[in-house]
Amino acid sequence: MLCLDLQKHNCPYPLLESKLWLKQAKVGDQIQLLLGDSGSRSDIPKYFRRLGHGVSIEQSARGFCVTITVQPLKD
Repeated sequence: MLCLDLQKHNCPYPLLESKLWLKQAKVGDQIQLLLGDSGSRSDIPKYFRRLGHGVSIEQSARGFCVTITVQPLKD
């Protein structure tokens, strides 16, 4: 699983980085995003859920973490 520490970046940079990852990702691939700003914390989970991908969110000692799991595209 790829882990990107984007805590020092503000939106839209973390969203753009995650979209670039998604273009090359395959079903079942996962990415873990460590996010700092409130815009990214809100926008990224909404965006990937709207596309139908798995999203889990947790607060840990490392910070605010969003894990995205690529799901098959729905017809």
